[in-house]
Amino acid sequence: MSPHRALLYFLIAATVFCTGCGGGGSAPPVTSSGVDGPVNFLTTGNLNGNDDDPSVAMDPQGNIHVVWFSDRDGTKDLYAVHSTAIDLASGTITWSSPIHITDNAAAQFPPPTQGDEFPSLFIDSSGTHHLAWHRIDLSNQSHILYARSDGTATGWAAATVVPVTTGANFDRFANVVRVSATDLRIFFVSHTRVAPTGKDGIFVAKSIDNGATWGAPAEVATLNSSTEQTSLPTILRLPNGLFTATFQRWKLNPSNDVLDPTNDIFYGESNDGDNWTASQVTSDPADNQNDLAPSFFFDHSGTARLVWGSTAFGDPAGDIVQMKVSDRASFPNLTSRLTSTPGLPDHSPKIVAMTINGQQVFVMIWVRIQTPPHNQVVYRVFSAL
Repeated sequence: MSPHRALLYFLIAATVFCTGCGGGGSAPPVTSSGVDGPVNFLTTGNLNGNDDDPSVAMDPQGNIHVVWFSDRDGTKDLYAVHSTAIDLASGTITWSSPIHITDNAAAQFPPPTQGDEFPSLFIDSSGTHHLAWHRIDLSNQSHILYARSDGTATGWAAATVVPVTTGANFDRFANVVRVSATDLRIFFVSHTRVAPTGKDGIFVAKSIDNGATWGAPAEVATLNSSTEQTSLPTILRLPNGLFTATFQRWKLNPSNDVLDPTNDIFYGESNDGDNWTASQVTSDPADNQNDLAPSFFFDHSGTARLVWGSTAFGDPAGDIVQMKVSDRASFPNLTSRLTSTPGLPDHSPKIVAMTINGQQVFVMIWVRIQTPPHNQVVYRVFSAL
């Protein structure tokens, strides 16, 4: 079983009965007005398995595209859907039939450990879909892979899978970023490239030919720490050229990997994507409340916001919370809770802001463990943060 999956199951077992565990601040309010849709499954084809690690992108026509991994065919492959209609009255989205992007042989990539995980999808202005992810093989090596297509089933079937990293490494958690027409980058985390071996740190590989070939990975040293592990980065390049990053850090080994309770969220900025300044966002006095899997989104006024999973606000299983990037020094104040379902772990949120028939709404896509230990991708349409 992959470290992420094994430890997620451990977290459920360790926290679901811990109803008396405290929070790092007063619980932020759960607010609602306008559209307040229900929680819906993205698909219902694998409710007794695992659908996990969603990546979300918008195409030039305004459709939502989701890529995630599923073990529905006996091993962990990547699948994709896109929205075809959104009904605000019911808060539901009509999705296309799933496209089977990768198709690993179960004998070579037996679950629950081996296979494809953590896709990162970026759709450029031409409509080209750029996809990066990691694949764990039978030798317990994990490598970053890349492919591009037009997003159709035919396009993905014809796509060339390009190895970004190779060798005796455990590389994971890819994040693909378009910098220019001749500069495509994949930021990722390595478990084997930073001393001491087993310590997570962020690296980057660059392509100058639109993903056909990739240069040797380089450490992004100014995002890493000598005293903590650094992982799960989400990195954007803004229209003004500024790079922004959010990621998590936790204590050195021995640890519970990405689900260690010492996890905290960090934020960084860079002018070139190579040299960064970073600062801590979340903290708690006992350093035992897990904040994990952060990402960015922009609200309808263009304000940048952070969203992540947290056990720090009353539910030891984990809620989804958000705040403005500009308010990060005020944590835990000025934070709002987007899910509050005690005992049901929620994690890995992605949010997009949309205007549908004149109505401004948000669509949040995340992972909920409705029936342990099964991770399921779910979504909700709502108006208020």
